[in-house]
Amino acid sequence: MPLGDAPNYSTPRTLGLAGVSILAALAHFGLGAFDYGGARYLGLAGMLLAGLLLVYGVLTLIRYAEARDAMSDPHPRTPMYHTPHERVTLLIGLGLNLLGALAALAWALSGAAWPWHLLGAALNLWGAWLAWRARPRPD
Repeated sequence: MPLGDAPNYSTPRTLGLAGVSILAALAHFGLGAFDYGGARYLGLAGMLLAGLLLVYGVLTLIRYAEARDAMSDPHPRTPMYHTPHERVTLLIGLGLNLLGALAALAWALSGAAWPWHLLGAALNLWGAWLAWRARPRPD
């Protein structure tokens, strides 16, 4: 990352990743409540994954707000570039969104509301794409 670039967490792509992750988690929770009968264990696993995705989305949203605030701090206390957790955090988002997409596709095959599950999978794939694009690149 060249000197002068914005911190990775402060980009609109990170804000989008947080928002899409939260929307996908809420979609999976809603589908879990309405299409639970045909695939109980898959539904429970999908809703557990949605809980993890919701926590990830909220924490990413908080991290975005902190990074935006830190950009205007005249006396920063921590470095904003190349933090050790930055790559891991975005890879976790990639993994959770890919698992969510796989669960939604499996649920679409066994559930009654398959078009809605496909929409949830599309949200997860969008979130995975955003996480992949937001990852830090080597200099």
